[in-house]
Amino acid sequence: MNVLASKRHNPLKRSSRKQLRSGLSLLELLVVLTILIALGGIVVSTLPGMLQRTQVATAAANVPEIDAAIRRNAMLSQGQIGDRFDSLIAGQGSLDGEVVAYLGGVESLQPSTLSGLEVAALAEIGITELVPAATEPLNATFDSHDQLPVPLADDAKVCAVSADVAVELLRTNWNFEPADQAKYIAVGLGEQCSLVGAGERAAFSESPVHFSDDRNHSPESMYSRYMLLLELKPVNETRFVARYVGAAIPGVDGIHSLSKELESYYSN
Repeated sequence: MNVLASKRHNPLKRSSRKQLRSGLSLLELLVVLTILIALGGIVVSTLPGMLQRTQVATAAANVPEIDAAIRRNAMLSQGQIGDRFDSLIAGQGSLDGEVVAYLGGVESLQPSTLSGLEVAALAEIGITELVPAATEPLNATFDSHDQLPVPLADDAKVCAVSADVAVELLRTNWNFEPADQAKYIAVGLGEQCSLVGAGERAAFSESPVHFSDDRNHSPESMYSRYMLLLELKPVNETRFVARYVGAAIPGVDGIHSLSKELESYYSN
């Protein structure tokens, strides 16, 4: 009797039977897997839109901050906006090459040689040196402008917006009517810029990077620093003036403003 009683009241067997009953049945497991697959499909389908929203939101925060920092520096420094921007012009320790091919919309940009009067005008707004670009860098954004800055001289080249493109670009992107005989140049807000780091005039701890919506154009393959548009305008035969126009966003189709970025986002 005692042996039979011990078999009937064995707690280990009752526990094992409870564990078996607490597991999922095959049908329940299939239902759970179906739900997970459905949720995964929803996440995958919405991920590109989420990434684009994040990129546009980041640009919407960065561009006004860059613009405000430059204008604030100009107010506090007698019109000087900063120095040692990325030249976007290739050269081995010099500024004598072409506009780099890894810059988006390069067909609308061209190298332009500075005159002595234009060099003097840029110096008045604080730009005395630019950082040359490597012809074929390993990374188009992070090691394309790692050479020493080069002092500007009247034989230095800069990245200029083509004259026929400048009119439409400035009107549609910056609501700005370009001046007669003015030259519009682009420079990059790179890591060596005086606005970046811990210097007295620094406004950013790191140089911000803009990420393109096109997956084929990452910061590795396309220059993705934010840029500045500058105007060089003749006053008379002996004097030019330079001024900051606005912050620009790099893209596969060229440089454009924040308003153009938002317009493109909401029209797609």
